[in-house]
Amino acid sequence: MAVKKLDETTYEVSAVREGEEFKHLKEHVLVHFKDAKVDGFRPGHVPANVIEKKFKKEIDREILNHIISDEYQKAVAENELKPIADIKLEKYEIQADKAEVVFTIPVLPAFELGQYKGLEVEKENFEVTDEKVNEEIEGMRKNASKLKEVPENEEAKNDDVVNINFEGFVDGVAFDGGKAEGYDLTLGSHSFIDTFEDQIVGHKKNDEFDVNVKFPEAYHAENLKGKPALFKVKVNSIKRKEEAELNDDLAKELGFESVDDMRAKTRENITKREEARVENEFKNKIIEKVVDGTNVEAPRALVDREIEFQINRFAQQLQMQGINLSQYFQMTGQTIDKMREDSREMAEKSVKTELVLSEISKVENITVTDEEVDNEFEVMATMYGMDKESMLNEVKKSGNYQRFADEAKYRLVNKKTIDLLVKETKVR
Repeated sequence: MAVKKLDETTYEVSAVREGEEFKHLKEHVLVHFKDAKVDGFRPGHVPANVIEKKFKKEIDREILNHIISDEYQKAVAENELKPIADIKLEKYEIQADKAEVVFTIPVLPAFELGQYKGLEVEKENFEVTDEKVNEEIEGMRKNASKLKEVPENEEAKNDDVVNINFEGFVDGVAFDGGKAEGYDLTLGSHSFIDTFEDQIVGHKKNDEFDVNVKFPEAYHAENLKGKPALFKVKVNSIKRKEEAELNDDLAKELGFESVDDMRAKTRENITKREEARVENEFKNKIIEKVVDGTNVEAPRALVDREIEFQINRFAQQLQMQGINLSQYFQMTGQTIDKMREDSREMAEKSVKTELVLSEISKVENITVTDEEVDNEFEVMATMYGMDKESMLNEVKKSGNYQRFADEAKYRLVNKKTIDLLVKETKVR
């Protein structure tokens, strides 16, 4: 076996089995096939050469698994590696009396922490002015505006919410993901490709018409790139915002006693929110300064995992709006590869931050007690609208309790680590 360090996050393992060693390994694997069923032979009486020919792929795979299992364990133990993901098979060649395997192991990088105590970081001062309070109240007034369906003879215009049915065709053929019914679209939001929304402006309820657009040249679906498309559209309804008037009735509708009470409580809410924002930004500045001051490489395996996590989270958010990723890509001209590329920088930063905070928690011996974890479960249960026992029972039924508990511990250790950094930082 040969182990070679390719970079801070990857080790390469090369192994060869040949001669008597390979022969013994192959014989060991063939034992598992001795009772295999082969037409024309009784179980247990199939000649070895017949078994080798019929089950060659399966036998080769077993030989590969044995070699990788042995060499992986040795490489990790002898080199004190900290694997973070599955291995990647780079080479596998098998001959009559020899097998050669090369695979890589993604590992946690070794690195020296930079300065994380005695830093000086600027903290914002803020003031809640009357202007900010008025701006917030104006926002609440606008948000209290209700969508009201316009009369049938009125035409749709920008900022209206139109409910539509649509189906898209390219070269006269409907394409996957190009159809929806009862879809709410805000005109002027540029959610759809090309001039789709512009061509709905001016139409009325129950209008049925064609919309002609062109897919972007860089579109993700090869069969749609740069092609003209026709969408058959029907307008089910048109809704327009009816602005609310600021008075005591509106204030009561929004949960206040009066406009004066609305102003007083809005000032309190802004103060609490701004305090939390400033504190959060201060923490983020500290973390960023600590991470920037540490030379650490983000393992690609962890970065790729973080990217997929971000995309899956975005997909879940879309699902809550009634659309899937495929539909989103068709509407926006975005592609999965472009989305991954755009997410990489943020994912690398997130992984580096996680590595640095984890290392600080180890150096500072930051731990959590069972009582603290139990309290965290109480907080989570309240957040989910459940009692703690019911929540934990559901988690145990799904078989995810250990992961659930580990994540809770991680969050608590992370919070304590950040609190330590804040405590050790001088405000500038």
